[in-house]
Order: sequence, then structure tokens, then C-alpha cells
Amino acid sequence: MGVTKDDSGLSTSWQTRFYTNAISMSEVRKGICEIDDEVISLRAGSQSQTVEFDAINDITVGSPPEKLAGEFDDAFGIKFTSGGESRICFLDHDADRAEIFEYHIFEEIINGARGVVEYGAVRGGQQTDSTSSQMKIAIEPERVGFRLKTGGEKEIALGDIVDMQAGKRTVGDAKRDVIKVDHMEEQTIITTYLSLVETRIQHLLNRYMGREFNKLQSEIADTEISETETELVIGYYTTRDIEQTMQTLTGGDKYEFESIYEEALDHGLVTHPDDGWDSRKKDECWQTPRSRLSIPDRRNLYDRDWVD
Repeated sequence: MGVTKDDSGLSTSWQTRFYTNAISMSEVRKGICEIDDEVISLRAGSQSQTVEFDAINDITVGSPPEKLAGEFDDAFGIKFTSGGESRICFLDHDADRAEIFEYHIFEEIINGARGVVEYGAVRGGQQTDSTSSQMKIAIEPERVGFRLKTGGEKEIALGDIVDMQAGKRTVGDAKRDVIKVDHMEEQTIITTYLSLVETRIQHLLNRYMGREFNKLQSEIADTEISETETELVIGYYTTRDIEQTMQTLTGGDKYEFESIYEEALDHGLVTHPDDGWDSRKKDECWQTPRSRLSIPDRRNLYDRDWVD
């Protein structure tokens, strides 16, 4: 059965293998996963478990914990609350269902959530006179948008995020748990602070927004690369300007830069359409992973009314 998505929510079911410590099963079992509206149902024989979206605390996609490494190559992971206790569930990774766990569940939980944003609090390393504003948030496959209560909208592209940290900061009239996001805007690094009313949703937002940046960091960590290669990848990732990256690394020495680039190419950190370097084709030479998901109708993203 395929995945359908309309105003009534998600609807899909498929055969899978899963493990959960929420029911009395000590091993991975074959069964059925069904998602209908905002409830995930897992069934294996006479045993079953439901996970409401409102109870989800975290979602992961990728390597399972060590105790399940022999059972799953990759898995969809869900941390949730059941009966007042923290529980986990892991399902066999299925490329046809990845969109659900990488985007749609986050979308259902996060969109319309309220909070406070201080957009562009720091620009180019300098404090700005930006002010905080109450906002409602909406995510799309490649961006996060903020509809300000004072009017207007702001957005951060996931591919423009260069660093994220969680901590506390005074935003507005109170000290809050915040997500500090460093991101690019017109080739300048700016800092934005986000704080949502509900901590659980803020944690999920942090997970969603960090996926591109964390993917890059993971790729670097898993590869034996030189310091200059790391500087090359991070330099381009943060500036999107190949000439600026070359100038920073080598003082504009094209031949030295080509040598570093070839090493990075051998390690699979960059891609190139031809056999040689050609700065005229710079837009084709560097490929940051992007989601190919379709962008939904933005009119329905901010779908919850303001509550004073």
C-alpha cells in the first residue's frame, strides 16, 4: 500500500520487522506497521502497540543501537512515552517509507507550534539590534519558516545551517531554553535563536533542522581526511563561494587548491562533472545533499490559531 497524505493526515501500512520494549517481546519480530492520521500501530501476531504522535519524543533514521546492530543495517527509531514511561521502537529501514520518518511525522507534530524567534541576533560576528517576536513555525522538506505575530515571515534553509547548539538565553522578556542556529544569508553567517512553548516539540525541531549539518559532520567523521580537506568542505559549505574558499585555503593558488580538491574527490567528499577542474562550472562541481521531496502548499502550514 502506498503513502497517502491529505487534510485528514497520513495513511499507510506495510509489512516490516520491528523491535519495541513497550510490549513483552525480547526479539525482533515480523509484523505490520500502520499509520493512520496521527497514530502508529505495530502488530506482530497477538501483540500490538500504538504510538500517538503526541507521545513521540524523538525520531532517528540510520544506524540502530549496538544491541540491535545484528538485526538491522539501518532503522527508523522512535522514542516515545507509554504509560508514563519512556519507550523505544525500531523498524527495518525501508526506502519507500523514509519520507514518512524524515519529514511527514515531523511536519504533523511541528507545524503550527508557537514560540519566540530572535532572527539575525548576530550578523557577521557583530551583535545587531534585532528584537524577538512571537511566532508560529512551519517546516518544509528544505526549509523552516516563521510567521511573526508582528507581521511578515522569516525562513532558514536547512542547507544553509552551519552550526547548531542548545542552551539557555534571554530571548524576549525571559530566560529560555533555546536553539542557537548559525546559518548563511547572502554569504554572511548570522545567528538566530529559537524557543518553542513545548519542550518536546523544540527537541524534535532541533533534530529536524540539524539533519543536513549533522549528515555533513558524520561524513567527515567517518572518513580519514586531512585538515585541509576538512577546511575545504566546511569552507565551501559555509560560504557557497568556491573562489572565496580557494582564497582562504591557498591565497588564490589554483594549483595548490586543485591538489586539495583532488584528495577530497578521491575521498568522495565532493563531486565533479568532468575529469579536470574548471571554475567556470563551479555550480555543477559541488553537490550538497538535498531532499527531493515535493514542497507542500504553504497556505496550510501555519494551521493553528494564535493563543494568548
